Amino acid sequence: MKCLIIAAGQGTRLKSKGEVKPLVTLLGVPLIERVIRSAMDGGADEFVIITGYQGEQVSNFCQPLAKCLNVEITLIQNDDWKKENGFSVLKARDILTEPFLLLMADHLFDPAIIRSLQGQSLNDGEVLLAVDTNKNNPLIDIDDVTKVQIQDEAIINIGKTIDDFNAFDTGIFLCTPAIFDALERACEIHKDTTLSAAIRILAKDKKAKSVQTQGFWIDVDDEKAHQKAKKIILDSVGGKGNDGPVSKWLNRPISIQISKYLVDFDITPNQISFVSFLLSVLAAGLFALGNYWLLALGGIIAQFASIIDGSDGEVARLKYLSSDYGGWFDAVLDRYADAFLLFGLTWYVYSQDLSQWALAIGFIAIIGSFMLSYTADKYDNLMKSRIKKGIRMGRDIRVFLIFLGAIFNQAYLVLIVIAVLMNYETIRRIVICRNDG
Repeated sequence: MKCLIIAAGQGTRLKSKGEVKPLVTLLGVPLIERVIRSAMDGGADEFVIITGYQGEQVSNFCQPLAKCLNVEITLIQNDDWKKENGFSVLKARDILTEPFLLLMADHLFDPAIIRSLQGQSLNDGEVLLAVDTNKNNPLIDIDDVTKVQIQDEAIINIGKTIDDFNAFDTGIFLCTPAIFDALERACEIHKDTTLSAAIRILAKDKKAKSVQTQGFWIDVDDEKAHQKAKKIILDSVGGKGNDGPVSKWLNRPISIQISKYLVDFDITPNQISFVSFLLSVLAAGLFALGNYWLLALGGIIAQFASIIDGSDGEVARLKYLSSDYGGWFDAVLDRYADAFLLFGLTWYVYSQDLSQWALAIGFIAIIGSFMLSYTADKYDNLMKSRIKKGIRMGRDIRVFLIFLGAIFNQAYLVLIVIAVLMNYETIRRIVICRNDG
């Protein structure tokens, strides 16, 4: 389905974040790119973008983006961008002859809203508007939001100043070309070319309907809304379903704070993965030197590397850089990092008393750690569908145990604990997967 995006306004209230509103970045990604990607996720496959203020800059950004996303983007310049938003919509009249999505370049949303709209029946001459009926939505600026009065599904009235409202306009529409005629009628009758005026015209003809949505959406119209949107998005990527307890309660709260700064730099998730790996190698080297203070420092660095290891995936999700290769590359480096850390710890213990038992236990700990990681995918899939969720024994716990052992100078004890726990958990998973898989 084609999608029309209005990106013509100046956005003076967001100037502190950037001169051109559609290109204002939010966690490293321009607003208009977030809108396009969300629309694509919802099912849009072709775009028409109306530019206006600093239209050349917006066009220069969107053209290479179209190639990157392998999607067609048609750009139309509205030189009268100071006029009301409906005038920008009219600029696309000759191109959009079938039902289309209509979005705003500064409205972020859950792609599920788009899918919900497209799942509705749309009769000839109608327009559907996604509305939010949660009047206590904390993301709403009540003084600026467009209010909507609905009865059942029908839109009765719409506007910023109406008093008798029971929903909010999300700025997400599914339109037929009738919207263009309604805009012209609103201009002729009321000298008003706002979208709201066109919807009021259609409402009188019983052609304006609403679709209630509970999904996330926000109008990023000022700095306060920008901060709210940032928090919502950070919260949405700040964890994975298979996070262990250390990741959930310690690593993630720290890594997400690091990630929100990393997104502003030209650094890739794979580079972050490699930095985490190098930190683990450094920690292992400190372990092997056989000095308690270096052991303790190595433990701190190992735990920090574990925290950073969460940032690669977070940055990937925040900047739409996730890939199968990236996940595999991170997993490979994690296995190498585990081997280095456990061997470094083993060498530290061996250097203290030259016990061959230390080498044997270290070997068993390394094998157990590898086998635990090897069985993780199958086991995690079963956990989601069949097995009651409990504490997940993963890399986060393993590295945290190494950290504790280094800090409290209990390296030998920690090696024994890791050797026992990792192999026990591997055997337990084998039994469970055999019985349930």
